[in-house]
Formats: sequence, structure tokens, C-alpha cells
Amino acid sequence: MLGSVSVSSTDSGQGDFTTVEKQFLFIGAAGKNAGTVQNIDQTTNLDEVLGIPPSKLKTCIEWARNNAGTNWTCIAMPQAAAGTWSVAFDTAMAQNLVCEMVVITDAVTVQAELGAMNVAVTSAENEYGRYLHMIAVTAAIDTVTQDWADFIAAFETLQDGVAAPSLSLVPQVFAGWLGAYCGRLCHEDQSIADTPMRTASGAIVGLSTLPVDKSGITFNMSHAKALNDARGTVPQVYADYAGIYCSDGMTLAPEASDFAVIENCRVVNVCKREIRILAIKKVGDRELNSTPASIAANETYFMRPLIDRSKTTTINRITKPGDVKKPLDGDVVITWKTRTNVAVSLLIRPYNCPKAIEATVALELSNGV
Repeated sequence: MLGSVSVSSTDSGQGDFTTVEKQFLFIGAAGKNAGTVQNIDQTTNLDEVLGIPPSKLKTCIEWARNNAGTNWTCIAMPQAAAGTWSVAFDTAMAQNLVCEMVVITDAVTVQAELGAMNVAVTSAENEYGRYLHMIAVTAAIDTVTQDWADFIAAFETLQDGVAAPSLSLVPQVFAGWLGAYCGRLCHEDQSIADTPMRTASGAIVGLSTLPVDKSGITFNMSHAKALNDARGTVPQVYADYAGIYCSDGMTLAPEASDFAVIENCRVVNVCKREIRILAIKKVGDRELNSTPASIAANETYFMRPLIDRSKTTTINRITKPGDVKKPLDGDVVITWKTRTNVAVSLLIRPYNCPKAIEATVALELSNGV
């Protein structure tokens, strides 16, 4: 027998995942480059890529980058006319444009459009295995013909009865509000697990006063509450505290849903994306089998996204938590349904978040020393 040596390599799936978080795709009518794909960052001249005439797309992106971080980027797909977002969306999916969220900058005017958007997001998941969130917007208030009661009533009617956890509808309280909200979701100081109402990230950039309606009434917290109760994300203020901030990021999920707020959707979507890649690498691999040793090893393998997203950092004795809590034993369960069909179940544990704080001050008047 002759001696021989053979060396091979094994791909254990420990490489980096493609990062789509905080990369948004903006679709809307603009004055230039209709039907093209434009990559935009903080240095891009928007007049050159989207045209000199004003457009909702250009306004939205301008406000978004003003409220995002230094390394912010986005993708824009300008259209020749409003109402053609579905064609651009289908093209984006066919071309595999990598993004976390799709933002439609032209106003939704009828509820059927929300249904079409929900179908589009669902179809992208079913056909391509892409887990997206879509953000739609209403028309901005007409300060000549509308008062806040009219604006609120129109928003309530538009969203009423819609059940779409992967869709948000933003009331355009002023022309740049959609962009400001999107920029806040992309800010480097905020995690995808943070609510956009996080005041530590600072006030809305570019907004010093709230808009008025046809009667000259300034948008106030009663208006904000009515829109937020109707699942809208709105600007808000705190009395005697400088700056204008953001409310909770709402979705059109039905009542009592786990996905009524944007941060829950984001952490689940990123884990779904990464688990899908890990699962693809295991197709046809007999190392994943029904033996106790294999199940234990592969539960650790599929736990990787939870472990990666649970890492914390501590600076000056202040701990910044990861996106989710560290997984516990039993948070990943592998179940063999048949000899060839296996189910992997994961439990994600988000941190608590203070959105309503009640403080009580008491006196201690005893005469003790």
C-alpha cells in the first residue's frame, strides 16, 4: 500500500452575515433619474440625483440624513409619477437590493393601497425569504383647508381595521416628518432594539417649532395622543424641556400583538434573516440528526444570532445592553417531525424599556438623628 495524504476544509458557518440593518430603500416620484437605482450618503448632492424641483422623495431623504449618523447611507428609486411604487418594489426584489425597510414617500390616500403594501411585503417573505418592514405616509396637513380635527379623522379612517404587523403608516404632521422618523431609526446612537422615542439620542434635527393648522392652532400633545392611539408615529414635546422628540414607533399590527412597536419587529426580523442562512447551511447535512449529541450541538449552532445580539458594552460603569438578553437553556429547541423534516424554535427575550415613568417624592419628617 502506498502512503497518501488528503487535506480538505470544512465550512462551519461562522462567517459574517450580510448587514441590512439601518439600510432603507426610498421609493417615490422625483424630477430626475426615474426608473434608476441611486445610492445616497451624507455627501450626495440630492439636486443632481433626484432633480432640482421639490419632491416628496427628496424632502424625505434630506430630513432622513439630517437625523441619521455620519455613516448613514440609503438607496433611492425615483419614479416618474406617484402611485407606481409597486413596480419599483418588484424591481428591487428581483435585483436583490439589500435593505431593512422600504419607505414609500408618496402619500397613501385610500385604504386599498395599504392592503397592496401588506401583500407586497408578505410576498417578498414568501418568495424570496426576505424579512422587510414597509413604511407608508399620509398627505401632509393642508394648512389652508384643514384643521387638526380633520387631519386626525382622516388618519383614523385610513388605518381603521388594517392588520399588518410589517407595515407602518406615518401621519405627515409636517412635510419632513416621515424623513425625520426614518433618520432617527437609522441613527448610529440607536440600536435596532431602541424605540425612536429615546430622548438620550437627542431632539429631532431641523425642527424647532411644531406646525399649525388652518386656524393657527399649533400641533399639541392632545393631537399627538389621538394620532398615536390610532397607531401613528408623531412628534412630541415635554413641557419645560427643550427640543421636539418622537413618539413610539407604531405599526399597523392588530390589538394585543407582540409587533405593535417597531423595535420588536426589527429584532425579530434580524434574527429571522440570520437563522435562515444558518438553516440553509444545514440542508442535507447528517451532522444535524436526532441523536442527543447532535441536537445539543445544533441548538448551540442555531443560538448564534441570539448570542451575538446579546453582547453588552460597559463604559464608565454604565452598561449598554445588547439588542436582546442572553439566551437561556431551552430558548432554542430542535424537534424532529419526521426522518427528514426538522423544526427549530427560538425564543427572543427583549429588555424592558421605560416609556412611561412615574416618580413619587416624599418627605421624611421624623426627628431622628
